[in-house]
Amino acid sequence: MKKESIIFDGKVVNLVYKKVKYARLKVSKEAVISMSLPLRYPKKLVFCMLETHKEWINNKVAFIQNNRLKDDKTCLLGKIYTLKFDESIKSVQIRDDEILSPNFAKFSEFKKEFARAKFSEFIDEFLPLIGKSVNHISIKAMSTRWGSCNSTKGYINLSLNLIEKSEDLVRYVVLHELTHLIYPHHQKSFYEFIAKIMPDFKEREKRLRG
Repeated sequence: MKKESIIFDGKVVNLVYKKVKYARLKVSKEAVISMSLPLRYPKKLVFCMLETHKEWINNKVAFIQNNRLKDDKTCLLGKIYTLKFDESIKSVQIRDDEILSPNFAKFSEFKKEFARAKFSEFIDEFLPLIGKSVNHISIKAMSTRWGSCNSTKGYINLSLNLIEKSEDLVRYVVLHELTHLIYPHHQKSFYEFIAKIMPDFKEREKRLRG
């Protein structure tokens, strides 16, 4: 699989080349434009497809952004913010209890970058206690779990929605997944190891599930 980004009509388009038969165009609910493409799909045909669907793309993006212009609520590390959109600013700004953003797409990018920075900070905190290496950190929307671990490859996957939880709960999930690098199961030894580092982990786990 290969990934890259291009600019079309002033907008970023994320391209993913993989083993599929047909090219597909998508605009996510965050107004992110992406295409799934067969391997070795000609760039000329990519731009041709984008040009053909240009009006649809613009209408879709405009609809999403216009419906996000009203003040909304968002949460980062357990703190609730009022999310406001201001097209006159260039980047996301946090001011006390408010987050200002040019549009929803920019806020989505900021949220993922913020999550990556915080998750990496907590991973670096616990790694010396784990004694293993993390080769890759993936952050993506996951509706059924907060995280997962591939102990063989050293891959840690964390849900983007986890960044909305309080810091102590985020730290528990990070420790939980890192512990799988040592114990790729949920047997007694797994939880005994976590308890040595985080004695109140059961209480945190209960709050996370609630």
